Amino acid sequence: MDQAIAILQMLKVESGYWFCGIDESWVTLTAPFAARITGHQQVTDAYLLGLAIKEDGVLVTFDRGIRYMAGAQFSRNVLLLQ
Repeated sequence: MDQAIAILQMLKVESGYWFCGIDESWVTLTAPFAARITGHQQVTDAYLLGLAIKEDGVLVTFDRGIRYMAGAQFSRNVLLLQ
C-alpha cells in the first residue's frame, strides 16, 4: 500500500494531472446505460464508465464487456486495449 500511495503522490506533480472527484451516486452515473448492465460483476466498471461519460473522458480497459455496456451512444468514452 505504501508503494501505491508513493506512486500516486508522484503522479500528482506531473503536468496534465487531473483529479476527478466523485460527487454523483452510482444510480445517477449509470442511468444512461443501466439497461446494458448485465450483472453484479459490472458494478465498478459501470461506475467508472459513468464517471468517464460525466467528465467527457475516456475509460481505458481490456474488458470488452464495457464496450457493450457503453453502446454506440458512449463508444467514444471507451478505449479498448487489446
